[in-house]
Amino acid sequence: MSNNDFRVRHGKLYSYLETKDYGEIVFGCPPGIVKEFLRLKKPLPSKYIISSETFCDNLNNFDFEFIVYSYLFTRSPGSVVYAYCLPEQEKRFRSILNETLFGPRFDQLIESQSNKLLNEKCLNTKDKKNLRIFLRQNFAKNKTISLLFDNLLQEHSSQPIISKELQKFIEEKLLSKKKNILNTGIKNLPQKLTKIYQQCAQFQKELDLFSLTKEKDRNSFISKTVKFYHLEKSNSVLINGLENKRKKLKIQEFEPRTFKVFEGKVERCTVNLNHIASKNKKNKPKPIQIPFFGVTFIGVGSGFSSNKENSSVIIWSEGKGILIDVVANNNSILLNYGINKKDVNHVFLTHVHSDHDAGVLENLLEKRKTSVITSRVIYESFLRKSQALTSLSKKFIEKYVKFIEVEPYKKIKIPGFKNTFFEFDYSLHSIPSGRCTITYKRGETTKSISHSGDTKYDISKINAWYKKGAFTQTRKNGVLGFIWDSDLIIHDAGGGNLHTNYESLLHLSNKIKKKIFLVHQNGKPHPKSQLRYAIDGETIALIK
Repeated sequence: MSNNDFRVRHGKLYSYLETKDYGEIVFGCPPGIVKEFLRLKKPLPSKYIISSETFCDNLNNFDFEFIVYSYLFTRSPGSVVYAYCLPEQEKRFRSILNETLFGPRFDQLIESQSNKLLNEKCLNTKDKKNLRIFLRQNFAKNKTISLLFDNLLQEHSSQPIISKELQKFIEEKLLSKKKNILNTGIKNLPQKLTKIYQQCAQFQKELDLFSLTKEKDRNSFISKTVKFYHLEKSNSVLINGLENKRKKLKIQEFEPRTFKVFEGKVERCTVNLNHIASKNKKNKPKPIQIPFFGVTFIGVGSGFSSNKENSSVIIWSEGKGILIDVVANNNSILLNYGINKKDVNHVFLTHVHSDHDAGVLENLLEKRKTSVITSRVIYESFLRKSQALTSLSKKFIEKYVKFIEVEPYKKIKIPGFKNTFFEFDYSLHSIPSGRCTITYKRGETTKSISHSGDTKYDISKINAWYKKGAFTQTRKNGVLGFIWDSDLIIHDAGGGNLHTNYESLLHLSNKIKKKIFLVHQNGKPHPKSQLRYAIDGETIALIK
């Protein structure tokens, strides 16, 4: 075989090797790699070599999420992706995929929702430890209370009845046996535990609607989807031939991000990721006119739309910006629109899929402090994922993130604004995902913009799920409501099992349809659309 049978091609922050006998082999996996292969109209390769250094110029080259999603959702059942990496990188991959494919475990949901309880002033160090153990072992893992909640949902019991029955069980079956917990001095402990359990159990029921496997089977599911091969001590790995398994290709990282490829003792080629790392095309700036209250669509596409930036918007209020989701290479994208970091004071993080949170990580690595608005559940999921991606400590990450906690239906005034208010609720998605309404109110003037987040909005499915016992009546009404009263509505249109289909919005009144702008677009606009598709770079001013 000649060296002509080994051709190295370069993409944005990655390279791929075309070979006759071993197939295509990709070096690196930066954000947007799936989009690149879609643009090339080439099938996504199955083999990925991960460098020992996974960041270059503060850009993530460890973004394996969408490669896995592609194999799960667009390939035939049983398709497998291969990752050649260090043993510790496999552990990190598994942690990331646990957060992004499945969402938090139930005990993690309980601990997140119990944060305020665990930090009550009356608790000493020992009390906190005992309460944490109780929550993790006696509370989160109790199958009887789980069955009770399921039965109450199946019977379509009202919210007050569900709360009453859960509280009775918690008092009689759990707390009565735990005097050390009862004697901590926490006021209204049974009521607080009831609220926490009901929130988390409802959350879990919703995540289960999209679940790929049971919680106990997560790691085995990952193992069936991703085959991990570890680089040896010499930082090398062997790849078998496609047809002749006795043929071996040796790939060795002899310097960080630089690889030599051998067939037998013959060196076939070198792949140098450092050489291509700085090759980013610079677009000409497209300055925008910042409105007093309005929106700029930074990106309107999904992680699978090849010709659009990932969905991200700035909601402007009082002339200052609240960025909803932060995409990869976000800072340079904003500069292209003439927007600098002083213009945008806060970020609302809807969820931790990489087409929505990659830019927060870049800010973190640049040691740029980011003010993040989100719920405690989403924030702690982000922390776990960020630790796995970067190997940085939680303490270091939190040093550069100012967390502003929001809870469902509790309206807050956004810090740094005089007359701007933020209201949050959870949308319906495969992992915890948030939606919001941002309102400017001063005197007689009130204007609002809502954002659906990534969500599955489908009335017939939601009603069917309710009948099967997936929601309380209150939560079902909340899922179907919350955002429609705003003056401008930004809505997910990604389609498929996890997102809203265009057709699912057509039943809405003409009054509402006129206010909707579709984002997270996964394909071309629907012909003769009754709804408006947002455009990259478009700005809408409600108050100039």
